[in-house]
Amino acid sequence: MMDHILLQNALMGAFPTAASFTDFKENDREISRHAIPGIIRFAFMHHIIAQESEEALMDFLQKNEQPPSDKPLQAGLTFSDVMDILSGNLSVNALIAQLEITARELSLPEIQAPMVTRLKKKFVVNTPKKRALLRILAFKLALKCPDLNWHYEILMQLPVRSTADVEHVHETAGVTTTFHLQGQGEIIVPADVAWLKNELTDCIDYLRLASHVNKKVIETIGATSFSLRSPKKSGPQDEPRLYHEAVRNLMAIAHQMSARWLLSTHSSPQKKLIIIVYAGAMAESHFITQRILEISLTAESGIYLTDFARLCALYASVKAGIELYAKHPQRATGYGGDIWSVSHFLSYNYYDYIPCLLEERMLPRATTGTSYEDFKRALHFPEQAGQSAFGAIGAMHRYPQSALLLTEIAKVLRARNMPFEADAVLANLLLSNPLNLVARLMRMLIYSNIAQSQSDPPTANLAFDRAEAEGDFIVGSCTPESDIWHEIGVLHFSRSVKYLNFLRDKNPARRLHISKEDILRHLRTAHKAFLKSMTVSATGKATHSLYMFIYTQCLIELFSSDERAMGKPRFSMHADNAVIFHDVVTRVFRNIGWLRDDLPSGQQKLEKTFQNMLLTLNLVIARYENLVLCRSNIPHIKYMFALILWDSAPALTPQICLLTLEWLKIAHRETEKLLKDNISVYHVVTGSIGAEKFLAHISDTMDFICKHVSEEDLRQGKETPQMRTALKELSKTKLMLLEIDRSQAETLILCA
Repeated sequence: MMDHILLQNALMGAFPTAASFTDFKENDREISRHAIPGIIRFAFMHHIIAQESEEALMDFLQKNEQPPSDKPLQAGLTFSDVMDILSGNLSVNALIAQLEITARELSLPEIQAPMVTRLKKKFVVNTPKKRALLRILAFKLALKCPDLNWHYEILMQLPVRSTADVEHVHETAGVTTTFHLQGQGEIIVPADVAWLKNELTDCIDYLRLASHVNKKVIETIGATSFSLRSPKKSGPQDEPRLYHEAVRNLMAIAHQMSARWLLSTHSSPQKKLIIIVYAGAMAESHFITQRILEISLTAESGIYLTDFARLCALYASVKAGIELYAKHPQRATGYGGDIWSVSHFLSYNYYDYIPCLLEERMLPRATTGTSYEDFKRALHFPEQAGQSAFGAIGAMHRYPQSALLLTEIAKVLRARNMPFEADAVLANLLLSNPLNLVARLMRMLIYSNIAQSQSDPPTANLAFDRAEAEGDFIVGSCTPESDIWHEIGVLHFSRSVKYLNFLRDKNPARRLHISKEDILRHLRTAHKAFLKSMTVSATGKATHSLYMFIYTQCLIELFSSDERAMGKPRFSMHADNAVIFHDVVTRVFRNIGWLRDDLPSGQQKLEKTFQNMLLTLNLVIARYENLVLCRSNIPHIKYMFALILWDSAPALTPQICLLTLEWLKIAHRETEKLLKDNISVYHVVTGSIGAEKFLAHISDTMDFICKHVSEEDLRQGKETPQMRTALKELSKTKLMLLEIDRSQAETLILCA
């Protein structure tokens, strides 16, 4: 009942009077001709009107017409404030993704980010598309904040004010990062300072952060320092959650600049780049930064955080190790808080590649050609190689114990399918620091990748055992973080899939080495690891492990109920899939509070509840969109969003199908960007996969969906008998299982 009332009020928010609807129909004809049938269909399908006709809709609007409001808008309220209220903690892109869903439901035009930006700068609603956007916003406000009663006609009264008029409100607090060159035996020269400023500008462009961090306001501090600022989201200054996006972005820049400096021809062991990350009132940032610079700073990474910046980073799930560097140092300087330093970055999947390392002058681009052979010789047998022409090896000689530099080099080699060379680079680091967490983790991933590439079960087993030994070493010797347990879970999950592929092989010689119990044993081990990952996480439900926990539980139940499924050539369409996935998802989502215990009765209401939850989940995922900036991981994350949305739904709807296709399209675009640099894609099933092959996977998934129902029919949303039949047929297949089936086909090719 509540859903019906909310949707009814939402429609009244977009069209508060019959006159408002008539105005839309007559004055915005280029939009209304297409939209009105969709709006009528929406009202009819949600039981707002009894008949699917314009007359019924007009009758509803006339009977429920809202009287003119005698309550003026809050003084100083702007369009930007309305957007902030709607977005909450979501990014602009995430909010637009949410609004896009409503636009499609009401058959209104696609929402474009530049239009929102222009309205923030100057609120002039002078086109049909802008008016349509305002109706969508009114619709969403009625759903999210019904007490405000800010319908379309009220929003049209917002003042024409530019963002610049209220910018000071948004800039009083945020994250400030200072980059300071410091000589220790050598003098910092003007060329070094020029390099720093130019590289900062390039870094913002490279990480695609120009809309978050304005490169035009790189502030010069003294002779050898520059600062970047990123405002927090609006709200109380002391709320660390409001800094999550800003601190992630500036920590990503700090990671890039630290490594870029080590690789620069301007750097030397006698010159240091000190980076200080401060969060809080921006007016105090320079004073505190200068006080911290007076302290002797010697940590390798050169990245330091103030107390509150560290707290903000923890709330933002920044993927870096942060250790106490100094307890209340030199109170006389004016800064009495603790100083924290970055000990390591989990850059293998979260932070982007250092651009110069992708150039052939630094590292070979592929395993073919003389360049690769020359590099191998210089790396493994330097006594025979003479003077190396590869810049990465020269940098390794300058900084032989730099964990940041060596792991970044190994990361590129691993992404280009050079696992043994990547392992050799990590060996240089582990000689001096055998407990280095990131190096151990990357070695575990490298041996898992080696195992995945093997066509012989005993050889694959040997590599998997080596990977597991590295995981055991990490757990026994280091502090296993949530991400470590997640990767251990992925290792066992991918091992079970590899075993499954061997077991389904027609060659009996390969099947002899694998038993069904081996598969279930590794699935259960993966299940425990994902559970530990969620337990270690402060939130108690690390999102990436939560999804894999669900998939692992589904496979365990499928194979436990029907062990014959393991030997079948295709189990993505197994008869029990729908029931098993539905039951597991319901149990897990109830357990973490994403579904109520008192689920509504009736299959239709149950499906509606699930769909609302999944759409909310879609937006929760988008909240963390800037958590991962590594280009080899982004395509798989977008792909996984599509799979999770599809596989978790108790029943498919046109809306779920469209959202799935949208995520697949984004994954396809992000994968295409990897081709020119020959970077592989991270993958939970196979460890890593070539960009060309992953593009084929995405295309196959899209073709599978569109073979049953066209995207055009989905956008029209008509519940025809043909549509219902197609959706029912599609719902039998789970996309993750389809992905595992594909890995089976590729294993057969490998073994041939």
